Amino acid sequence: DLVADPRFILRKKIEGRLQQRHPDKWLPLYSQVKFSDIPYVDAWNEGLRHDRIMEEVLAMPGIEERWDSEEVERKALELL
Repeated sequence: DLVADPRFILRKKIEGRLQQRHPDKWLPLYSQVKFSDIPYVDAWNEGLRHDRIMEEVLAMPGIEERWDSEEVERKALELL
């Protein structure tokens, strides 16, 4: 169950922060599909790209303690 997985919860926190601070750059897959005119295939591909970015971000040393740092935000934006 994903909602009980600490890594999943951490990922959602990071994604939420990115969406809040950079809504023009980070739009979750659900929002792209449900609330935009973006074609589904484009939204899906962007979601896969977000998955790859988050894999790298979550692999950063000490991510659990610094998930809301400028460094983590900068890393995610650089990978976009």
